Amino acid sequence: MNGLRSLLLPAALVVAIAAAAQEPMGVVRGTVRDAATGLPLAQATVVLRPSEPLLGAATDSAGGFILRQVPVGLYAVKASVVGHEPQELPEVWVRSGKETVVDLALRAAFVQLAPVEVGAVEVWHIPHLGVRTFTVEQGLRYPAMFQDPARLVAATPSVAAPNDQANHLMVRGNSPLANSWLLEGAEIVSPNHLGNAGTVSDLPTLSGGGVSILSAQMLGPSRLRTGILPAHLGNAVGGLMDLELRRGNAQAREWTVQAGLLGIDLSTEGPIGRNGKAFHLVNYRYSTVGLLSAMGVDLGDEAIRFQDLSFHVGTRLGEQGELRLFGMGGTSANVFAAKPDTALWETDKDSRDIDYTSSMGAVGATLRLPLGRRSVLHATAAWSGAYQERTETETDTAARAFAQPFASLYERKLSAVVRVEGALGKRLRYAAGAGAMERTAVNVLKDTTSGWLLRPFAQVMVPFSHGSHLTAGVAWSRFTYSDSDLPEPRIDLFVRTGPRGALMVGAGVRGQLPQHAVMNLYAPSPASLALGVPDNRSIGLQRSEDLVVGYEHRVQANLVVRAEAFAQRLTGVPRPWSGFRGASGLDGALLNFWDQPQYLPMEETAEGRNIGAELSLSRDFSRGYYWLVNGSAFRSTFIVDGLEREGRWSANWTANAIAGKEWRKAKETHVRTWGAGLRALGVGGLRYTPMEAQNRRGIWTFVLGEPYSAKLNDVYRIDLRVYLKRDRPGRTSQWAIDLQNAANTRNEAYRVFDYRQGEFITRTQLGLIPNLSYRIEF
Repeated sequence: MNGLRSLLLPAALVVAIAAAAQEPMGVVRGTVRDAATGLPLAQATVVLRPSEPLLGAATDSAGGFILRQVPVGLYAVKASVVGHEPQELPEVWVRSGKETVVDLALRAAFVQLAPVEVGAVEVWHIPHLGVRTFTVEQGLRYPAMFQDPARLVAATPSVAAPNDQANHLMVRGNSPLANSWLLEGAEIVSPNHLGNAGTVSDLPTLSGGGVSILSAQMLGPSRLRTGILPAHLGNAVGGLMDLELRRGNAQAREWTVQAGLLGIDLSTEGPIGRNGKAFHLVNYRYSTVGLLSAMGVDLGDEAIRFQDLSFHVGTRLGEQGELRLFGMGGTSANVFAAKPDTALWETDKDSRDIDYTSSMGAVGATLRLPLGRRSVLHATAAWSGAYQERTETETDTAARAFAQPFASLYERKLSAVVRVEGALGKRLRYAAGAGAMERTAVNVLKDTTSGWLLRPFAQVMVPFSHGSHLTAGVAWSRFTYSDSDLPEPRIDLFVRTGPRGALMVGAGVRGQLPQHAVMNLYAPSPASLALGVPDNRSIGLQRSEDLVVGYEHRVQANLVVRAEAFAQRLTGVPRPWSGFRGASGLDGALLNFWDQPQYLPMEETAEGRNIGAELSLSRDFSRGYYWLVNGSAFRSTFIVDGLEREGRWSANWTANAIAGKEWRKAKETHVRTWGAGLRALGVGGLRYTPMEAQNRRGIWTFVLGEPYSAKLNDVYRIDLRVYLKRDRPGRTSQWAIDLQNAANTRNEAYRVFDYRQGEFITRTQLGLIPNLSYRIEF
């Protein structure tokens, strides 16, 4: 026996060493469901590409699948089943430190096709008009995105930020105030820290901020929607940020820790109980922006801090239902202290103490329940609120400049949407339901608006041959505060030009609540009413009429070209009351406003027009590299008193080019991957109203020129990212350095008059911003 043991012991050691030296592997698990009903699809085929030999699995009765022993790297995950169009998720990151959990939704095919191919040519899923999908994996590869969803979509055509200090978005020539935010299908307030960041006035806004409160660790595949929206979506005439939370791993406990010069993240997820049906996902983040200031990086001479906490928990209800709870909350502040040495006072701001604070929170629940075998109920409810305040104290007793002593802005939304989706017969698809949102806004004057936006809706999809179909829907929006109504009919035609291409045409109407938070709720006296002075409280829903035409073609398996052209007409736009002499010169229309309150009585007689075209060409990650290039040309105008002029947001063009490359080296115990990404962007300069300053006996007066007839210089910027990933059994780590504005270009941001200098000065956007970060998943 001793001899046998002496022979077996070395063999056992060899086996143990060989097992320990195996290349790290990952796990891919997920579900495949019907896109319309949410019901699971059994016996669907799921494959990873590229993989040699081909890695694949079939789904079980609950639509679930699992792929084990997957070599780490980036893959495309594709699902297909008879009777449905295949769907592919490109650029899915498989790593050893965290199981990759994906959810695929397949649309019903209107002709019976083979599961993957028709003859020798694949039929590809093509997104509808105006849908730009983004993922966390892109945020980990694209340069200087800081894992912020709004910054990610700013790399798409016709989307740009007014200032690179923040994530406010201009979408197709519209103001940042024209956008709205959805979380799990319910509208919420802007989920961002530092709502005053990047503005001309430094005042609070409702449109965005310095950085998203919702950490990228929490996000699943999400999208920006523009143009024609599905009938159940509304209250945005610009863009709709449709955010979805990823489901935590219900099978294994996992952790993510990330530390960088911008912040520290700690995320945990795992099962609740032992049956594998429930999960939790929690993330906490604390800012470390002060480290950048200590390094001498120019962040606007302000001390910035923020922190936030997010959670997402859920459980399956039976085999097909699901209940999930979610929430987030955060606080932020930036502080500017007056320079103590009066000899250093060169501009008006140098002698002022400025304190800004904000807080935001949201909590909600979402439910999915099957109604028989051909329909499903979706319901989401959410409460959200945000409060911002800013104080400014002038320490120079001889200062002539006007200082804003106090500003505040509060917004609260209680929203719910319920819809039933299903099939009628073998071909017809339908969706019907209603949404309700109570919005309360309070401005610095304590003006309060509180009313309900009620939106019943219905939609049908009628199939034609070869995957073509027509979608028609209608919603009816009613705003109880102003007692205003708006019918919103929409139609969308999708025509397959082959298995790899499609032509799309959409037309319709959408509306948006008036931005009472930026207006004084002017209540004129009886004598003023007799003179025709309007009451701002009666301003109703803004109307947008849209026409969009698009074409997409997949040239190769990972190469896509897409083009869209759009025309938009905005009516019911508030403008200063025409009874004021020269009112047409007071910036014309409210769609040109963003960060400054409006105190004049308003009337809904202005219009806006946006027209443009977009072109993009993208190559998904394959063979170690990816790239994309896109551009747009557009014109944005407003019409007041019969005169049409280009407006504040008429940048006229945008352009983006992003490319990345990875070099992978596998060893016995780990896989090491170097990566680099480069982004070049360009955006036309924004417009402003020129003014002439005149000093008469120490009193400054200003003469306004033609509204928005002057233009800032065009913006150009280069961003760079270099990273190193290491996969070892049970953990994945990544070092990265991002350089925003790597060439330190001094792009113009806006022009303001400085009383201390006695002239207009041009403020610039941020210079070089470095961010070194380390991330580990286990």
